[in-house]
Parts: sequence; C-alpha cells; structure tokens
Amino acid sequence: MKFTVSIKPGAQAAKLGRIAKRLSDTKPLMQRLGQRFESVLQGHFRRLDRRPNRRGWKKTGLWAKIAKATTFVSSDAKSATVAVQNGKVFGAKVHGAHIRPKRGKKFLAIPNVESRYGVSPSSLDRSELVFRKTRKGGLLGVIRADGNIDVHYWLVREARTPRDPDALPKKEAVNQELKKTITRYLHG
Repeated sequence: MKFTVSIKPGAQAAKLGRIAKRLSDTKPLMQRLGQRFESVLQGHFRRLDRRPNRRGWKKTGLWAKIAKATTFVSSDAKSATVAVQNGKVFGAKVHGAHIRPKRGKKFLAIPNVESRYGVSPSSLDRSELVFRKTRKGGLLGVIRADGNIDVHYWLVREARTPRDPDALPKKEAVNQELKKTITRYLHG
C-alpha cells in the first residue's frame, strides 16, 4: 500500500517530525493494520452469514464459523498475517471446488429435503432410508404407501461448487479501512 504526505509551505515542521518518528518503527503500524484487516474480514463474513441460502432452508452458520476461524497471526516491520483456519471450506468458497467422496466412500449425499440439510445419512438409523440405484449414482428415501419414494438424498459420485464472487470483501473497501487506520495511527 502506498500513501503520500503533502505539506503546504509554512506547515508545522513539528507535525512532520512526529509523523516521521511514528514511521521510524513500522512494526506497530503493521500490527494495527493486521488487526484491522482481521476485523474487516470477520465483519464481512458475518454479513455473508445473514444471507439466505439458495433454497431458503435453515442455515448451518458456515460464514459465522469462517468469521470465528479468522485471526490475526503476526506482524513484522513489513507485513502482517491474517489467517482463516477453516482453509478447505473457505478455499472452496473463494476458488470453487471439485468435491469427491472421502476415501472408502462411493457417493456424496446431497439433501433433497430441508429436514436432512446438515445431517449426514451415516448418522441415521439404517432402516430409516431405502437406497435405490440410478444411472448417475443413487438416492436415499422413504417408501410411501403407494410404492413411490420420497427422495431425501441424491447420491452422486462428485460435485462441483462454483466460486462465490462475494467470498472476499471488495479491495476498495479494504483499502479504505486500512487508509483510515494509517491516518489514525499517524495522527495518534
């Protein structure tokens, strides 16, 4: 990040001296910038958590968990590090993902009804759902009295999740907040 200090002729040299003194050791400034960036990211993720999901179902609090996993790690004279500890999930939101079943499993279970959202089929009683094979995988559901099946999960061999263009805050908004932090630091 670059910034410019401009002084009008006759400006107080003492003020410039204080600013120069504050910039002689940049580690405290970088620490404040890292802490501010942490709070900007956390606020952004909490706002994302208030969005309804695509199907309008109950929410699992994914973005709130990502906000909680976002922490200021360290700083030195030239940089500050903020980490998102929930890396795989967050990375899938930022970049998109190609998801496959875990080792030893054949299928991913995609819920078809809200009551199964956030519930793994393996956590249910085996007699609760019936498996039916399909051309692309299978389905788990409950057999109705008429012999048809109410699908609770679609079973697929892989899934692609698109990137979320709003996963990260806009660069301009972040820069604006960091510039405010720099200004407060220099004049503080």
